Amino acid sequence: IEEKSRELILTNKLELHIIELPKIKGKEKIESELLDWLFFLENPKSERVEEKMNDNEELKEAVTKVNRMSEDEYMQRIADLREKAIIDERSMISYATNQGIQQGEKKAKLDDAKKMLEEGIELEIIERVTGLAKEDILKLK
Repeated sequence: IEEKSRELILTNKLELHIIELPKIKGKEKIESELLDWLFFLENPKSERVEEKMNDNEELKEAVTKVNRMSEDEYMQRIADLREKAIIDERSMISYATNQGIQQGEKKAKLDDAKKMLEEGIELEIIERVTGLAKEDILKLK
C-alpha cells in the first residue's frame, strides 16, 4: 500500500526504490557495500569502485560489463540513439504542452471578446483588453 495517503494499493510484484545519488557525496570514507554500488551507479570508473573491485567479485563483473559495453561502438551508438530519443520525446511533450496552453489562452480571449461584444463594448476597447486582432474579433459577430 502506498505509504503517504494509504489509499493506493500497490502490487507485491514490483518494488520501487528511489536513489538520490547526489546525497552520497561526502560519504566516501564510510564502509558499506550499498555505498559501493551507489558509487558504481554514479561513476563506474571512480577511485572507490576501483578499490572495491578487489573485494567484491560482483562489482568487478559489473565494471567489466560496463567497460565492454562502452568499448563496443555498436552498443555505444545504441546508447547514444536511446538518449537522443529520450531528449526528443521530452522536447515534443514540452512543445505539445505549450501549444495546448497557447490554444487554450486564445480560446479564453475569444470567449471574453464575444461576451464584451454582446455587452456592446467598443471594438477598440476589446482589442486593447484581449490583445486580439480586429479581424478575429469581427469574426465573432
